[in-house]
Amino acid sequence: MKVGTQDSFMAAVYEHAVILPNRTKTPVSQEDALNLMNKNIDILERAIKQAAEQGARIIVTPEDALYGWEFTRETVFPYLEDIPDPQVNWIPCQDSHRFGHTPVQARLSCLAKNNSIYVLANLGDKKPCNSRHSACPPNGYFQYNTNVVYNPEGKLVARYHKYHLYSEPQFDVPEKPELVTFNTTFGRFGIFTCFDILFYDPAVTLVKDFHVDTILFPTAWMNVLPLLTAIEFHSAWAMGMGVNLLAANIHRVSLNMTGNS
Repeated sequence: MKVGTQDSFMAAVYEHAVILPNRTKTPVSQEDALNLMNKNIDILERAIKQAAEQGARIIVTPEDALYGWEFTRETVFPYLEDIPDPQVNWIPCQDSHRFGHTPVQARLSCLAKNNSIYVLANLGDKKPCNSRHSACPPNGYFQYNTNVVYNPEGKLVARYHKYHLYSEPQFDVPEKPELVTFNTTFGRFGIFTCFDILFYDPAVTLVKDFHVDTILFPTAWMNVLPLLTAIEFHSAWAMGMGVNLLAANIHRVSLNMTGNS
């Protein structure tokens, strides 16, 4: 891939057939939620190792890859962790309890560190709020569809909360679109998620005003004819914007989610 700081770099995207939880109207235990997420991370771990062994500098995994998508606010809650702002300078692999119970972040951080590769993963963030504040949800938490990026040392270097939700009652919309970038020795990266690509903010703004070389794009994209099939739309967007687009999609043929190619 052509980038600004180097002539090329190798990247990987992984098309994941997510192991879904059983449908339930009552929340599972935090332990059961973690067990399911670890089953999915077991699969992602093999992909991350394989990508690193083949020389990839960065790997993108799909939206909803750790636990799927059929939730209410209540039933998704056991799957959520508190994800801090990257400015806190944190390597979860080395200090897993600094921000409470964060076993998923610790494992993802260790996967990046142990394989010396940038890793993007999508999970759920919970942020406590004052229930007396009018915008605070009844359970006292904002819940966000969130991307995280860990560098080859395992450090959290980026966090993005999805702004344009698509039939996701389990999550809240952030106050405003977040414009998240990070720099590497092989290029400048921007991040957004799935439905975000159809809107000006943050998608176009990242390219136009923040001059990124490459967009990292986790998605759970359902092909919709005639104009919104994954390959044609994502390819056209990348060509039109003049950037690399690393799209990682779910594999779920029954829902017209047919991956990246």
